[in-house]
Amino acid sequence: MYYGWVIVWITIASAIASGVNVNPTIGVFVKPLEAEFGWSRSLIAGAVAIGTVLGGLVALIVGPIIDKFGAKWVLFIAFLLMGGLLIAMSGIVSLWQFYAIVIMTRLLLQGIINLTNQTVLAKWFVRKRGRALAYGNLGQRFGQGAVPFAVQMIITAYSWRVAAAAMGVFAWAITLIPVLLWMRREPKDMGLRPDGDPPPGEEGSESASVTTKKRSRQPEVHFTLKEALRTRTFYILLTTLCLTSFVNTGVNFNLIPYLSDQGLSDSQAVTILLVWSFTGIPAALLSGLLAERISVQWVIVGFHAGMVGGTLLLMSVDGVWIGMIFAFVHGASFAGSLLAQQVILADYYGSAHLGALRGVVLPWQMASNAVGPLAATLVFDIRGDYTVILWIYVVIQLAVLFALLRAHPPKLQRK
Repeated sequence: MYYGWVIVWITIASAIASGVNVNPTIGVFVKPLEAEFGWSRSLIAGAVAIGTVLGGLVALIVGPIIDKFGAKWVLFIAFLLMGGLLIAMSGIVSLWQFYAIVIMTRLLLQGIINLTNQTVLAKWFVRKRGRALAYGNLGQRFGQGAVPFAVQMIITAYSWRVAAAAMGVFAWAITLIPVLLWMRREPKDMGLRPDGDPPPGEEGSESASVTTKKRSRQPEVHFTLKEALRTRTFYILLTTLCLTSFVNTGVNFNLIPYLSDQGLSDSQAVTILLVWSFTGIPAALLSGLLAERISVQWVIVGFHAGMVGGTLLLMSVDGVWIGMIFAFVHGASFAGSLLAQQVILADYYGSAHLGALRGVVLPWQMASNAVGPLAATLVFDIRGDYTVILWIYVVIQLAVLFALLRAHPPKLQRK
């Protein structure tokens, strides 16, 4: 078995564990925190925003470290701290404690864990990159649905404090040992080639060689960071990734409170979130397979169009059934688009300097990620509903859609 598939399984576990600190999970804590401490939604979102921005800055340092030394120790330390901080959150009694813990956990998630999950697999796969990233993405889809659902059940049965501590223990349980024992940097460290391909001239037989050639994609072209920054496409992708993050995080963070405001019970709201997330599993697999067969540009355009429709459906939710329709449409489109976003930078610019390239993208993307929930909660605190911000999301998504149509693959020009 090619060792890259072991890396896929570690990434799946890491992505599931990252669900303890994603926006939908934090969103489940919003109303219990409002009830106990009287904090506004924008005040709660402020901690998330600060931590997310700092995580983007940390990514500038962590990206090159992953390229050079690998992901094992940075990922192990990140989850060790993440679990401990969540356990500590169960005992908070003041706002400054909440801010300190949430800022640190978001920094770890966005600056290290997500960066690692999005980078490491691209180094192990080229021809099969789409499906490998899709399989790795299964953990994120499962975590974004199952973890908030479990948190809500624990809160209902016990309290939000018990739920916070349980999430810390859970993050430790499924990540620390696998990461420490089996995480590796890249194939050549083990004498392997990407995708498990045999060395040149050692295919074993003429027929095997022919089969390999038929399955192969064009040779991967590796842009240096400076070369990538000189291409027009990079800035189109950077802008669209930032705007998409602004919209997606705003929706994800506020989804549970929004559905509750629309008259749904807590259990109905987290069930819709569960369906939303699990619908993304086949959609992410489809996105990955399509990205191996057609230009990833058209894959991301197609799924992004579905997100526009999903946002319009969200504005119409007033009961469980329309909520389920939203979950299917938006959940599938969100997952497919997110997977294509992870593939497109590696496909366009190669994997050799991908950590450094993502390290440049992430600070801007995380700034947008931070502003998204904060903007939505501020609109709610001022107006008492989310109508205005949802219409803003639709306009932004349409602008992104037209921009993606112009994000053609760059050409490497070296003298």
